[in-house]
Amino acid sequence: MMNSIQKIITPTWRPGKAALIGIVATAAYSIAMEGDKFLIGNRFSDVRFIQGLLGGEKKTRKITILSWIIHFLNGAALAEIYAAVLKRFLPGPNWLKGSIFGEIFIISAWWLTPLADKYHPLIKNKELPELANWTSFWQNIVRHLVFGLTLGLLYKDKQ
Repeated sequence: MMNSIQKIITPTWRPGKAALIGIVATAAYSIAMEGDKFLIGNRFSDVRFIQGLLGGEKKTRKITILSWIIHFLNGAALAEIYAAVLKRFLPGPNWLKGSIFGEIFIISAWWLTPLADKYHPLIKNKELPELANWTSFWQNIVRHLVFGLTLGLLYKDKQ
C-alpha cells in the first residue's frame, strides 16, 4: 500500500511550500473575484456560497470568518494536489501547467452548478445569482486561470 502511494506522489513535492503558494494563489483568486464582481456586475462570491452552506441564510461574523478560512484552505488543498500528483503529468512550462490545472478543476466541477442553483439557500432566495449561466461560467474560468497561473508561476519543483 505504501509503495503504491509513493509511486503516485511526486518525489520533489514540498508540502509546506505548496500550501503557502496555494494560499497566495487563493489571495490572487480572491482579488480577481472581487474585481470581476465590480466590473461585470455579477455578484457571485465563493465566500458567500460557502457561508450559505454553513449557515443557510444567516450571516454572522463567525460564519463569515469560517467561510474565508475554508476558502483559503480549499486553495491550499488544491495546491497540494497539483504539486504532489498532477503537475508532473501536465504539459508545458510551469505557468501553463498551473493554468491548465486551474481550468481543468473548474470545468470538471461545473456540471454541479444546476444542483447549486436548485438547492443552495442563498441562490434560491436570490441573494446570490444563479451559477448555471455563461456569465458565471466565464467569471469562474478567469478566476481559476488567475489561481492556476499564480500557482504555476510560484510553485517550482525542488532540484
